Amino acid sequence: MRKIAISLEEEDLIRVKRILADDDRDEALAFIRDVLEKKVKEADLPHCVPVFEASYHPNQAETVTGKKSHEK
Repeated sequence: MRKIAISLEEEDLIRVKRILADDDRDEALAFIRDVLEKKVKEADLPHCVPVFEASYHPNQAETVTGKKSHEK
């Protein structure tokens, strides 16, 4: 598995420090679910996508040509 870097907003960093100071396991799990899960999923997404793939949407040809994709 590759390494990822995650940045925390100031409020999230304060939350982590509170969790550590209080030794609060329930809050630690909530933090993982609320904050880290989203950041890990975002970091795991591919970042290099060709423009034509990133901007593609179904039936795109119809908007340009006025024809259905199965029509010639």
